[in-house]
Amino acid sequence: MCRKVWAVIVTKAEFGKYCVIKSKLDGDTFEKLSTLPGYKKWIGRDLLFDPTGANIERIHKFFPDAKWDESATPSLDKYISNLKAMEENLKMKEAELPENDDFKFKTKPFDHQRKAFYMSRDKKAFALLMEQGTGKTKVIIDNAAYLYSKGEINSLIVIAPNGVHRNWIKEVSAHMPDWCPNKTFYYSSGMNKKRIEEFNEVHSSTLDLKIFTFNVEAFVSQKAIYYMQKILVSGNVMLVVDESSRIKRPGAKRTKIITKFGKQAKYKRIMTGTPVTKGAEDVYSQFKFLDSQILGYDSFYSFKARYCIMGGFENRQVVSYQNIEELTRNIEGHSYRVLKKDCLDLPDKIYQRHYVEMTPKQKKLYENMKKSFVAELEGQTIEAPEAITRLLRLQQILCGWFPSEEGISKIDEQNPRIEALKEILSDIDSKVIIWARFKADLRAIERTLGDLAVSYHGDVTSDARELAVSRFQGDPKIKYFIGQPQSGGIGLTLTAADYAIYYSNSFDLEQRMQSEDRCHRIGTKNNITYIDIETRKSVDTKIIKALRSKKNIADIITKDPVSLFMEEDDE
Repeated sequence: MCRKVWAVIVTKAEFGKYCVIKSKLDGDTFEKLSTLPGYKKWIGRDLLFDPTGANIERIHKFFPDAKWDESATPSLDKYISNLKAMEENLKMKEAELPENDDFKFKTKPFDHQRKAFYMSRDKKAFALLMEQGTGKTKVIIDNAAYLYSKGEINSLIVIAPNGVHRNWIKEVSAHMPDWCPNKTFYYSSGMNKKRIEEFNEVHSSTLDLKIFTFNVEAFVSQKAIYYMQKILVSGNVMLVVDESSRIKRPGAKRTKIITKFGKQAKYKRIMTGTPVTKGAEDVYSQFKFLDSQILGYDSFYSFKARYCIMGGFENRQVVSYQNIEELTRNIEGHSYRVLKKDCLDLPDKIYQRHYVEMTPKQKKLYENMKKSFVAELEGQTIEAPEAITRLLRLQQILCGWFPSEEGISKIDEQNPRIEALKEILSDIDSKVIIWARFKADLRAIERTLGDLAVSYHGDVTSDARELAVSRFQGDPKIKYFIGQPQSGGIGLTLTAADYAIYYSNSFDLEQRMQSEDRCHRIGTKNNITYIDIETRKSVDTKIIKALRSKKNIADIITKDPVSLFMEEDDE
């Protein structure tokens, strides 16, 4: 044991961001200090360490009566404040909802929305981990109105996927209480004189809650960054990242920019139904945006050292996880998790497959290319992006296209997959969503369905996308919604559909889950049927099986790339 507790002093070093512990060392003290995760270095009898929440937690636990110098006290205070918030949140999860609301809602919330509202409304940082379709947008709008009524904020900024950021304006109109005056503005790349005047009108308002929405992809532009900064420096802001899994990569430029924005916001929220699609490392950047103290690590390296077990090629791949109970506890203390099966009486999801055969020409091209890829892969270490590119080429052949350096061309005049789609649709007398990965597929489907369909993908303008959703939902003449999971699979409400057909699948698990939930959400009345068009014993089978088993294709490739190109028995 340490001879005297008072001998432990925590202070800030004169260099870098580290702290120093000064102590009369003995064996027990040394052993305890040596368990600190992340960076640490002994300099004589002083220990240099990274003042992360995780380290402060251990020092506070090991030496509860230690003296904290004025320079180090803010770090301790922040940790204790975070700990209290976590304890309070865990208690609220178990608490009964109030019988009478002290907040006047415009639209009546479901019980899980009320719970989320009361748990989050006063928190500086909070994560709404609510599955797609459970109504987390309404919770945010009610939260913003509440904080505005308390004089805590005067602006709400929402960063959302492309197209969804415009949809937020409609949601505000639907759910914002009538007693909360507000002005709205969505950012677009075409900031002409008229749009600048509209922005300035909203920005200069003093009596309204000012609501701004930005496309998450906008911040490649310095202009978008300029307008964001202008809002942040001029008032008390609640900053919301919708579909926060978009900022899960720590090294991405977009993640760094948005995290920097977060440091200037008074209140912060993240929203996602899929906080983890690959592994524990997915949560790091999302919660660092909220507050680095939540997870206790300022660096991704230290975080991985604590929770990830590395292996594989050059020890660069995450092969397993550790200390997950600790990580889960920290996250649960600052979030509310909602699954549809737990809170909503939604109809069932029904899964079907519609099999299609290759033409002789397709089959020959497919087999030759597959043999070539397998020969390349066997006995070699290959990076996931390279294997995915090869998988993509085989998938294009299955869809009727021959990929080459010049682009893609039709394999046969008559495409079996288009014929299969027509066959499926002939038996359906209700509205249908058709998801397709490739632009060539989208164009072929559009030509086939003509005026009965609307489109929502990368080649469609923002205005046309918005109109497409409106027409599909409200116009009985429009039977089909053609979209890409990459662009249309997030943030949209397409509850008019009873069927969703996957003409060709994305490899991304999150995109699949998100796209499924466009029609399976609050407002859905009928069972939803999901139909995958599949070529038997091909990469189609592998992809569909992986996605339905909630697995990322990239993970399979990392472990056993060759297996994806081998034949699969029919189920």
